[in-house]
Amino acid sequence: MADTSISEENNIKELRRELDRTRDELNILLSSMPGGVMSYDADTGRILYVNEGLLTIFGCGEKEFREHFMDSFSLFVMKEDRHRVKDLIDTQIQFFDHIELSYRSVGLMKEVVWLTHKATLRRNDDGQRVFFCILTDITEQKAIQEQLQATNDQLYMETERFKLIEEAIDNVEYDYNVESDNLSISRKDASGARYWKNVDNAFKGTYVYDSVHPDDIDVVKSVFNSAVKDPGKGVVEYRMSVDRDAYLWYRLNYASFEGKNDRIIRIVGSAKDITDEKLEQERLRSEAERDGMTGLLNKTAMQLYCAAHLSKSDFTDCHALFMIDTDNFKSVNDTLGHGTGDDTIKFVAENIRNVFRDTDLVGRMGGDEFMVLMSHTTKDIVRDRARRLNDRIRSEVTGSSGSVHISCSIGIAFFAKDGENYDSLFKAADSALYEAKESGKDCYRIYGESGT
Repeated sequence: MADTSISEENNIKELRRELDRTRDELNILLSSMPGGVMSYDADTGRILYVNEGLLTIFGCGEKEFREHFMDSFSLFVMKEDRHRVKDLIDTQIQFFDHIELSYRSVGLMKEVVWLTHKATLRRNDDGQRVFFCILTDITEQKAIQEQLQATNDQLYMETERFKLIEEAIDNVEYDYNVESDNLSISRKDASGARYWKNVDNAFKGTYVYDSVHPDDIDVVKSVFNSAVKDPGKGVVEYRMSVDRDAYLWYRLNYASFEGKNDRIIRIVGSAKDITDEKLEQERLRSEAERDGMTGLLNKTAMQLYCAAHLSKSDFTDCHALFMIDTDNFKSVNDTLGHGTGDDTIKFVAENIRNVFRDTDLVGRMGGDEFMVLMSHTTKDIVRDRARRLNDRIRSEVTGSSGSVHISCSIGIAFFAKDGENYDSLFKAADSALYEAKESGKDCYRIYGESGT
């Protein structure tokens, strides 16, 4: 009997040691698991067990944990999520003995913790139903997901807005791949529908520069070379052909972008048709520059254009500045009236315009005085134009009160012999005009020469 008791006692001790080893291994396993472990009564929701991993998530001890959540799984779940969590558990448990969901929990410091909840339902020998749960902190992942979702939502909204704007406006959109020299062009067709066209060898070939107005090619080339050299934004205005006979003005807003190797890989832009704007600018500029009665350049515009032209000229160029005065014009006004005087000014202006070339600058300086800058000419041609103008203007102006003989006196100076800029050339031509009037009018004089 004694031997039997000793044997049973030894067996009990061995079972206890085995139980202790199993418990230690279980504790090691539980402490090594990511996240935390919880068990709770499936019917009452009373929390039965929590491990160190779960306490670490909430940064507290077991006593504080149980007091904060009052040992209730329902209170463990954030109030706003409780109804959803209950419905998910009830639905899943009808078909499976395990459940999986996610929800929020509010910690001791009022921090919101997102958790994944994986649980298995077991029934004890006494009939108690218990959920054994593995909980993982996914707060950081949720924050990233929410940020990505917000970014995606914003991107979607921006994309949709861009599509609406693109459909609403008539701009031509460009997307240029620098490495492949491929240009994608988006524009509207005659029906208003937008379509894309891809062009290979856009700049290395002839496509772009065949479309641009010849006078604007240098500007476009300069802007393009800058855009492919340095990243940034810019604006350029140019004319581009819509067919072989017509050009439209466009204003292109563009931006160029670098790749990983610090080289420009892409240029995008949006070009707006500004033809009407340019025509209106030209109309306003013309109105501001033109004499209302004759349509010739007014005094200010004539001075500016002459000064600009001379400043860009080489000293070997031969230009002639004509100063023209209408002889006896005061008598026309006094004898025949201002209406006839206005007609006389128009008559003189028309004949000046007909004598000189379209490329010459012709202006009315005020009253009965006119000016012409004849560029790239010769002395023989200048003399011929002066004689022809004298012959054309020489005439009788008649009216109900009688008639008045008119003619014109002309003073001429040459660039750069008589003046190297507008002011000096004007003084020389004005001096020559004075000589012509002193010589009896109806003639021309060249500065520095005694006669014609």
